[in-house]
Amino acid sequence: MTRLYDENTKKGRITRDVLRYFLVIFCSILYSVGVVIFLDPIKLVSLGLTSVGQIFGNIVSSNWQEAPSFLKSPGIYVLVLNIPLLIWGFKELSPKFVIFTVVSIAVQTIFMFGWIDGEKILIDVFKINANSLNDNGTRLFLAIIAALICGTSIGIALRYGASTGGVDIVAQIISFKKGISIGVFEMVVNVTLAIVNGVIINDMAAALFTFIFIIIYSLVVDKVHTTYNFVRVDIITKEKEAVSMALIETIKRGCTAINVEGEYTKEEKYDVFIVISSYELEKVRRTVADIDPNAFIMVSPIKRVLGKFFKHTIS
Repeated sequence: MTRLYDENTKKGRITRDVLRYFLVIFCSILYSVGVVIFLDPIKLVSLGLTSVGQIFGNIVSSNWQEAPSFLKSPGIYVLVLNIPLLIWGFKELSPKFVIFTVVSIAVQTIFMFGWIDGEKILIDVFKINANSLNDNGTRLFLAIIAALICGTSIGIALRYGASTGGVDIVAQIISFKKGISIGVFEMVVNVTLAIVNGVIINDMAAALFTFIFIIIYSLVVDKVHTTYNFVRVDIITKEKEAVSMALIETIKRGCTAINVEGEYTKEEKYDVFIVISSYELEKVRRTVADIDPNAFIMVSPIKRVLGKFFKHTIS
């Protein structure tokens, strides 16, 4: 596979970051679409601070009819509540991670400022009957669609070194330090928020549909984002020195080489093996392919790593 850029050059790193900016903007728009179009019209909250923003917006709408429209939408609350978390993320994670997240939050704030009428889009574009928006079948269907959209967008953003803000920042820090699944952590937080919201709006059915949304969302996030799962990669090659040095230089990890012999060819080869976070796997594959296209690569999952295994800060 031909590379679009060389990550080891300054130009290549700039190109990578530009591509990631476009990716973050796309994921943020996708996430906002899932919230505004598929969740808001059926009175379901979404996730983390976005759901808190939705709750605040609902409270303002119910108790202050003359309030400005931006105070009734979650956008302003998403922006304000993320500020302290961004400061924490800047200290605990990489500055570049926070910069990408700021871009994401800015996009979300714009799209959630109340100018998009999700219910009208469902009725006019998707031809959903307005009276059916309160039906359990319709709410279930839209909750599933929203979970697939939001889970995919957040999973992709996290996989490429950014987040959509809010609880994602906390989850990223805890996952980085403790190795806890991001999806599991967010599921616990979001289920709690769903219950709180159901009590506040006196609609526990909404909480139940939100549970379904959260479960599917969490599964999708964990499938798409696998940064802190570990794998062992065995590379059977004749180019021991070249492959080993390339892995050390490119992946910034040590590796081990042992002598092996192919029983079919009776050729002497080497097994160069390395333990990595699974998000580094594609980079390993490209690195090895550049040196020895005929190398035989095996990947094995690892449940736990003990000892001096450095978890690279996502940047």
